[in-house]
Order: sequence, then C-alpha cells, then structure tokens
Amino acid sequence: MRAGLWQEGWLCWVSLVHGGYAAFGSLHAERALAAFLRRLCQICGQPLDERCYLIVRPADVVQGCSPKPALHPECLPYTAAHCRMLNGTATHYSRRPILAGHPAGRPCTDPSCPCPSPSPDEGHTARSGSPADRYEAW
Repeated sequence: MRAGLWQEGWLCWVSLVHGGYAAFGSLHAERALAAFLRRLCQICGQPLDERCYLIVRPADVVQGCSPKPALHPECLPYTAAHCRMLNGTATHYSRRPILAGHPAGRPCTDPSCPCPSPSPDEGHTARSGSPADRYEAW
C-alpha cells in the first residue's frame, strides 16, 4: 500500500466520507475528477505509474469505460480484501440508498458537506436488490 492512504485515514481516497464514515459506492466527486485528470490512484491518491488496474463490471466493458479511476497494482490486494463487490461477498446490491443507513440516521444539515442526496438516483433504483454484477480487476 502506498503512503498517503493511512496518513489521511482514508479507506479509499475517492470514496465519499460523511460524518467520519465511508459511504462505499458513492464517489467524492472532486477527488474522483482529480484522480481522472491527474492520473491518481483511487485508493491512495498518489500518482499512478505506467502499470495500473481498472475495476470493471460487464456493463463497463460494453460501454468501453470505467466510472471509477484506476489503481496501483500494489493497492489492488487491499481493495480485493475490503471491497465486497470485488471479492464476491456482496451477492446483491443494497435495497437502500447509500446514505439511508448513515450513522446519524437523518439527512445531512451541513451545507458545505459534499454528501449525495439521500434519495435514490436512477442507477440505484435500477440495481436495488438485484444480484451483484461480477466486478473484475483488469
């Protein structure tokens, strides 16, 4: 694992962190954009080397792109161990929107917070409760 990840305490550099908890499945828009534009690892936030991995689903392969930034080969084992979609322990998509289970149990009232809307978006509605896609590292 590269330096930087543990220094900042992030589990995944591009994951949205809300109230001190990672909202897995939801990207921090500014960090994700920075990762794409500056070729940064989605896990540790450090510059990518020549070799890197993409995490893809069958739908991403059909579209010819991945909605998430690449990651270092050294960061892949950490990701595979902790990402329930990638390691296959999540068999279905959540029925609840990402922040519905937020520890505070209420909508965010911080106007400066980058948290997503607690209401489901089209992607969540389409996948809600469905069998999980097969995620692979390419």
